[in-house]
Amino acid sequence: YEATFMPEQGVVQLRVTVRQERKLLRRVRFDFDPARYRDFEAEGEMELADEQVTWRPPATGGSLSFLVTLNHVRKSGGYDSLMTEEWALFRGDDLFPPAAATAIKGAESKARLRMSGPDGWSFISAYPRDEDDADWYLVAWPERRFDRPVGWMAAGSLGVRWGTIAGRQVAIAGPMGQGVRHLDILAFLRWNLPELVNVFPAFPMRMLVVSAGDPMWRGGLSGPASLYLHADRPLISGNSTSTLLHELVHVAQGYRAASDEDWIVEGIAEFYTLEIMRRSGTISKRRYARGIERLEEWATESPALQAEQSSGARTAKGVTVMRELDAELRARTQDKYSLDDVSRQLAEDGEPVSVERLRKITADLAG
Repeated sequence: YEATFMPEQGVVQLRVTVRQERKLLRRVRFDFDPARYRDFEAEGEMELADEQVTWRPPATGGSLSFLVTLNHVRKSGGYDSLMTEEWALFRGDDLFPPAAATAIKGAESKARLRMSGPDGWSFISAYPRDEDDADWYLVAWPERRFDRPVGWMAAGSLGVRWGTIAGRQVAIAGPMGQGVRHLDILAFLRWNLPELVNVFPAFPMRMLVVSAGDPMWRGGLSGPASLYLHADRPLISGNSTSTLLHELVHVAQGYRAASDEDWIVEGIAEFYTLEIMRRSGTISKRRYARGIERLEEWATESPALQAEQSSGARTAKGVTVMRELDAELRARTQDKYSLDDVSRQLAEDGEPVSVERLRKITADLAG
């Protein structure tokens, strides 16, 4: 995968090159937004529809190239992908759209990514660099047969701070002059990441936090082994919760919700937002209790839990369920098991999270 950033033209030139000794990869289908992607060209066969391009590379490989406009505004306002003349913040999915590959049974991919741009631009992602050629990042997701770059990345005139916390390599990156609090974020992680890793030991060995100010979206968003946090977001909010820690829990979870069960994923994330800070001593027991009280009050505004997306009062209601579940598990097992064990199992098996799975895992632990 190659991405050439051209801020003066407002586009990124992308190229996907496949090399194979024989026809292992038969077909790749990319679903794309026609408002952002254009000018597809390919070696081999290519079929282009309104929102889909199907590429059949030659038997020994070939290339597919296209252009993308990175800038994208969320429905609620603010960019979740942006390229200015000096910098860019984006996810791998904003460069290379979702792909479905057809290959011979047993075939696997080895992938790498190279980003380039104007003189003076630097690049960062959560992927490790190739020891033999530092211009390339090694893209590896063992659970996927067709590796594709995902997760948050940054480019341009960047400030980057590194640290090793709980055995994990952590980087905080953001454009220069955007008010990114590199050392504040690193300090927050030093307090809380060890406790989070205790709950989720499969937490990624490499972690990237990217940040910038306006006009980026004023919130937080997680991705594989990475997350974005607006530069103006407080590390701890007035109600004792933390957007940064909430998104870190999502990175640790690595699971998705079944239909209408997003309250479980969000409820667990917000539960640990308070719980981890209590365990680490970041907040006092009194402030923790007050934070729980506020969530319980907010939860009364939600009549139900089920919804395609959970937020606000519905997520607060999910926290109250998780607290009761944690307390019951501890009581029934004399503190042998807790919500920690439930959350770990949900993360380990990779299946969509549902009420049925939550109930089964909890019942098995509780006996």
